[in-house]
Amino acid sequence: MTRDKVSGDALFILKNLKDNARQGRSNRLADVKAALENSVSLDFDSYFFFLRKFHYIAMDREAQLKLTDAGDRVVDGEALEKFTTEVAEFFADQITEADGEEEDEGGEEPTNRPPPPPAQPAAKRQLPPTDLILEAPPVQPPSRGRRPTQPVSDEQPSQSSGSGTFPAPPGGGFAPLPLTAVAQQAPSSSAKGQDLDLRYVKYDQLGSGPLGTVFKGKHNALGLDISVKELKDIFGYFSFLQRGEVIKRLKKELCAQAQVRHPNIVQILDQNTDVARPYFVMELMKGSLREKLDAGQGKGVDVKAAIRWFLQLGYALKAAHHSGLTHHNIKPENVLFDHYGNAKLGDFGLSRVIEVDQSKGMPQVFVGTGGMGYMSPELMARAKDSGPSSDVYGLGILLYEMMTGQIPGRRSALPSEINKDCPAKLDGIFDKMTQDRKEQRYPDFDAVFDDFYKAFGDKEYLVRGDLILSSDLVS
Repeated sequence: MTRDKVSGDALFILKNLKDNARQGRSNRLADVKAALENSVSLDFDSYFFFLRKFHYIAMDREAQLKLTDAGDRVVDGEALEKFTTEVAEFFADQITEADGEEEDEGGEEPTNRPPPPPAQPAAKRQLPPTDLILEAPPVQPPSRGRRPTQPVSDEQPSQSSGSGTFPAPPGGGFAPLPLTAVAQQAPSSSAKGQDLDLRYVKYDQLGSGPLGTVFKGKHNALGLDISVKELKDIFGYFSFLQRGEVIKRLKKELCAQAQVRHPNIVQILDQNTDVARPYFVMELMKGSLREKLDAGQGKGVDVKAAIRWFLQLGYALKAAHHSGLTHHNIKPENVLFDHYGNAKLGDFGLSRVIEVDQSKGMPQVFVGTGGMGYMSPELMARAKDSGPSSDVYGLGILLYEMMTGQIPGRRSALPSEINKDCPAKLDGIFDKMTQDRKEQRYPDFDAVFDDFYKAFGDKEYLVRGDLILSSDLVS
């Protein structure tokens, strides 16, 4: 790999960004990556970090890329010597041959390649996304009453299934282990998979979210079906020098969730954050609550199933809270189902991986992926004293949505007034779970269950402490 090839690739990316802007094509990070990653010699993310570090490109809050003045000058043929020198400095460990020693294997230099056609992101079923970082001012907590009539919707950058690795931080650090590139279209489950650390094989892409991609996989030694979540896009929203802090937080939260063993919490089986694209391994799940709500076409889900899932998630959160772990990002995308139809809560603490910490140079950000309608006022205000009652609030909103198909607004009717099949005795429980003031809300799930089992004293849902689990396979 020569210096001229790598600098040609970087210039090729800049020219395409300028062409896209002129012709009205998308310059969103994920779309550009999907379009160009197979046209450059090294991993696209390496070029992205170089161009951003040396201020040839900038990225706005919607993850749209644009050329800086320095980038414009390079595209116009100015300061090319300086540009090439910076390329050689940044990619020193990957430039292995002197210019002129490597034969051209056919084709033109990257700078002469015609621009690729505009990216057409494939329509893919979206699995529960984790957390997208959007720069925004703090949200003021609402006044006492129901939530805003329309939930806040956050625009998400579209994601590609492309691959990429990240260069090691300056001054040392771990040496990234190479991972097999992910194909533009995932192989079928019958095709040969791709090894991860010789312990796991990953197959079909199941879905993607703002920060990563979920694949079906297999544990080599046990022959066990698993899912692998690669957080390959998480670093695109941070500067290169903050990567170590993100990794530290990620490992902490994954280890914390793995310690809580409960039948209604998605089990973390393994993690590897010391690779170019960190990933963690989970039990294989079957669909999400978001899919079930979408299938209900705005009418919610079966009432008995909703109450059973509400109890399962409540007991899961109670167990997590007793272990000192809060969720703080409850939403339908993070509620998954096993093959028996039992609800399980996943992605604990990933919002904390990317929350503000100015003492460590983290950017001023706000977390959201369409989950703000489920966030308590203190979470939206970024209060430091958010605790278990914030999860009580989130599950209360989710209960209402399961019953009615809607997120409650400030003056919304109670659940039983919308759905005649919903027991009226749930109305008061929902109302107290979702009070804006913490002191008027249930403080924890022990208090929620006190009122629930008093209301349902006929043991229709067994007695307090008895967890209802299905053992019939769902087709």
